[in-house]
Amino acid sequence: MIRIFNGASRDHHARELSEMFRLRKMVFHDLLGWDVTVDGDWEIDGYDRANPIYVLSYAPNGRLRGALRLLPTLGPNMLDDTFPVLLGGNPEIRSASVWESSRFCIDPEISQDRASNQVTIAAAELMCGVGELGLASNLSHIVTVTDVFLERMFRRMGCPGERIGEPQRIGSVHAVAIAWEISQELLDRMKAVAAIADTVLAEPMSLEMARAA
Repeated sequence: MIRIFNGASRDHHARELSEMFRLRKMVFHDLLGWDVTVDGDWEIDGYDRANPIYVLSYAPNGRLRGALRLLPTLGPNMLDDTFPVLLGGNPEIRSASVWESSRFCIDPEISQDRASNQVTIAAAELMCGVGELGLASNLSHIVTVTDVFLERMFRRMGCPGERIGEPQRIGSVHAVAIAWEISQELLDRMKAVAAIADTVLAEPMSLEMARAA
């Protein structure tokens, strides 16, 4: 199940967002060793102050199993403002119909359980949640900065996307910028790969509704 929160609702959803920031620290700082900003047991950066939309995947028992962050490209975003080298010389992406996905992460205990399909479910739910939000919001594309490992996982999920520029070595990873065209066809393909029959959102939602919640 996917639940949606906005950055301005931190006081009203303190427990859920705290769990997400702790998961991000566990994944990006503790496990992957990325050069990220840590505040106690949270991984949190300046983009979290830009009123992003948070997309959280929960297991049936209520456990948080994955999360990602969405930001409009008309405002501060990682691709244009932190990693423009990944644009490969292309112009900045600034459009009301294009949003950026970042901080995609899955609970390490789930992702390391190779005998389980939960990692596929969590990752697919997150991507399908973004697809459903994008369609409800009339978005044309989602862009993201990721690494080539996750790029391969996206391909296996049926959503390969298109590279904006060539991969670049950034810190300890080979990073790449990817764009996905939002379409019903893409959403249907991802759901078919993951055997998801129904909506993944806990309630019907658009980005406009999520930002106003």
